[in-house]
Amino acid sequence: MRSLFALILLAGLAASSTLPAQQSFNVELSVPKVNVSLYVMSRCPDARICENVFESVIQKEGILDKIDLSIGYIGTPNKTEPLGVTCKHGQIECIGNSHQLCLYKHLPIDKAYAIIQCQNYPSSFPKEIGTIESIKKCVNTVGIDWIKSGIGKCIQSENFNQTSKSIINLKTKDEEVKKLGKEAKILLKENVQKVYEKGIKTSCTIDIDSTIEKYGKRRCIVDGGVWKGCDDGHTPQDFIRVIEEEYKNLQGKKFD
Repeated sequence: MRSLFALILLAGLAASSTLPAQQSFNVELSVPKVNVSLYVMSRCPDARICENVFESVIQKEGILDKIDLSIGYIGTPNKTEPLGVTCKHGQIECIGNSHQLCLYKHLPIDKAYAIIQCQNYPSSFPKEIGTIESIKKCVNTVGIDWIKSGIGKCIQSENFNQTSKSIINLKTKDEEVKKLGKEAKILLKENVQKVYEKGIKTSCTIDIDSTIEKYGKRRCIVDGGVWKGCDDGHTPQDFIRVIEEEYKNLQGKKFD
């Protein structure tokens, strides 16, 4: 009797091992999101204007689940420059751009954005942007660990540790370049190259991919403190409305 029971049990186990895993039936369908791109310069007053507006957009409940937000930094590839790019507001801006790219690489969008807004806030803007001291201060203000987050390794060269007196004494832009981490330099060159190839030269330019508009894109620009070409409006509520419209239309097209 025991032998018969054992045989039945073994047969059952063998049969179950040939069945496909249950998880294969739980396939999650990817949900299309709205592509939103901000093209900026870290020390540009116009970028500060549009980033301030977009802060309210990304803080809107549920919006970050509906968009793929990308940030592009405007510059010109230039092999003769220490960082391989030329930036409109000088080399210190290139450094500031690379700092911010490290934030977007290693943090969730909302956390990275909060740190950048911290940098944008002071009345002295953009005086401190591009310095290690400025980015560290705002990272700490937002409550992010400089080391554990990966930001520190990205931004800061291994030749300059946190306690080094060299960091305090370095003042020139060339010396700021020496502080910069390898990953930050790579991110900067790659990002600027991509934006350059797209031909985007104005900071700030906001692009929202569209499945509704004829030309497949909605564009809004801030230039000289003036909003231009913003057919759908340029308040946070306007951008939220457009994103909601595009997201809803995307979901409908998914089943066409």
